[in-house]
Amino acid sequence: MKTREVVFYSEGDKMAGTVYLPDDYKDGEKRPCIIANSGWTGLNMVYPALFSRAMTAKGYVCMGFDYRGFKPSEGREKYTTLEREVEDVAAAVNFMKAQPEIDPQRIGLIGWGVGGAVCVEVTAREDAVKAVATLNSFVDGVRWMRMGMGNDKYHKMLRALEDDKIKRATTGDPVLRHPYEFYPNIDESGDFYVDQTLKRIDGGVSEKANQTTGEEFPTPMSSVYAESFLRFNIEATLPKLAPKAVFVGHGRYNELHDKIEAEEAYRLAKEPKELYYVEGKHNEWMFDGDPKFEALADAMGEFFNKYL
Repeated sequence: MKTREVVFYSEGDKMAGTVYLPDDYKDGEKRPCIIANSGWTGLNMVYPALFSRAMTAKGYVCMGFDYRGFKPSEGREKYTTLEREVEDVAAAVNFMKAQPEIDPQRIGLIGWGVGGAVCVEVTAREDAVKAVATLNSFVDGVRWMRMGMGNDKYHKMLRALEDDKIKRATTGDPVLRHPYEFYPNIDESGDFYVDQTLKRIDGGVSEKANQTTGEEFPTPMSSVYAESFLRFNIEATLPKLAPKAVFVGHGRYNELHDKIEAEEAYRLAKEPKELYYVEGKHNEWMFDGDPKFEALADAMGEFFNKYL
């Protein structure tokens, strides 16, 4: 895989991204493009790069980037919402349409975690996007968070977020919290990401991640992110995507996003659509060479081959 670093802009903010090219790419070719997108606190060097290694091997030009609020991209530091990430992904789509290596009418999106729901929204509004893969994601933010937290913790979070909103409005303080504080059932997967994923993927990227952010990952973020989780709901969007194609991939035993979210995404989407289960949880299988990840990549390769 060959790479080149790129800069593009989302609502005027400078974004840092990477274009990933297949080893056999030849100058002048116009290939279909897949933009791989992170989940919450995701870094371009982790899952977008992982997906890009897998999909460039299947002949696709790929692209990944860091959302605003996450260095090296700019924008208000340590501040993002899912609505802002929709704008970031849409900007990436329009940037890639201008790149010489791709066919601008054959773009697909991969969205991991909450990025899956984000990518569904972008697919609905950007004509160039012809297919989307939403992986280990959600449909209804309120249902996902309430099921994951349980009523007591959920209502405690709502009270805290109400206080945070008032503090932001009256003082300008972004109210920074640990990014996993209001993310349901993240203890196991979040610890795995920090203790295993960052240390093992692509030879280990922990040190690079810490150098990029200037502090130990994961860095505190404004609690405004959790408010956007509650606002976000793609129930009305999914049925409108057709004739664009939808791939729903989910860990069968996912503790972070309940399987009902995948079932609902597949039910609501119109044909063409595909549902794929990984026989695992959320992220313990997300490594180069892992048979479960490789099987998912093969399934997505076949999907994009049909619909891009």
